Amino acid sequence: MKSKAQKKTGVEYSISQVGERTGYSADTLRFYEKAGLLPGVKRRGGRRVYTEMNLLAVKLIGCLKKTGMPIAEIADFMRLTTKGDKTVKTRLDMMRKREIAAKAQLAEIQASLAHIEFKVWYYETAAKEGLSALADIEATLERYRRETGRDFDL
Repeated sequence: MKSKAQKKTGVEYSISQVGERTGYSADTLRFYEKAGLLPGVKRRGGRRVYTEMNLLAVKLIGCLKKTGMPIAEIADFMRLTTKGDKTVKTRLDMMRKREIAAKAQLAEIQASLAHIEFKVWYYETAAKEGLSALADIEATLERYRRETGRDFDL
C-alpha cells in the first residue's frame, strides 16, 4: 500500500535517478541502506524503488553527515522516523543538538575564513609594496580594518 506522499505524487525513482538527483553513487546509497540510514526502500523485481520520501531522507542524511553527525547516530535518527508520533520529541531533541553543533562548526569556519581573507589582503599588499610595508603588525591590522571595513584580530 502506498503512503500519502506516494499517492500524492506517485513519483518513483531508480537508484541511478536518486544518484543523479543527490550526487551519491549507487554504492553509497546501498551502503546507507545496509547501515540502517535509509529504512523503507522498497524492491520491485529485485530492484530498489525510491519514493519522494526516500529522496528526502537521502538529502537529510547528507545534511547530517556534513555537520559531523556520526553514522550510528544518523541511523538511530532515521530508525526513529519510522516510529511515528511517539518519537517526535526525541527527534526534535536530536535536531536541536545538531543545530547547536552546526552553529559552532559554522562559527569556526567563519573564523577560519576571516583569517584567510586577512592573509589574502596581506599577501596582495605585500606583493605590491613589499613585506617591509607590513612590518608593524598593529599598524597592519589597523590598515586592514580601514581598507576593507572588516575586523581581524590575531
